[in-house]
Amino acid sequence: MTGDALATSFEALLTGFTVYKGKVPSGAGYPYVLVLTNFPTAAERSLSRSVSAMALRSRTSVVGLTTASVRIIAQKLTDVLEGKHPTVAGWVLGAIESVPNEQPIRLDTDVIIPGTTDSPFYQTFDWILTGSPTT
Repeated sequence: MTGDALATSFEALLTGFTVYKGKVPSGAGYPYVLVLTNFPTAAERSLSRSVSAMALRSRTSVVGLTTASVRIIAQKLTDVLEGKHPTVAGWVLGAIESVPNEQPIRLDTDVIIPGTTDSPFYQTFDWILTGSPTT
């Protein structure tokens, strides 16, 4: 079982809104969610130091033209992730949990929406999924 399967199971839950994995293409429409995941890392070890649990961490950024659109998609994002239990063969997975980061909705002044002088708004959310291999 690869770590990629854990990231894929997490990303498969992201439905009901536009999602970009790793990079936003030029000309992307708003609103959207950018998702970045790590390679799972050891979360717990036995006394013999073998890995007994792995953690997949993800950061999602909700991007929209208004703060209201960010809030709407943020709610949809939370609804599809918080407390969900993905299924991956060879793993026993816990529930996906949000990790508080206290990030407010911000104006992204580094980006100008094509054809305008406006910048989009965004808010980041952090998530963790822990699991143990069954073998």
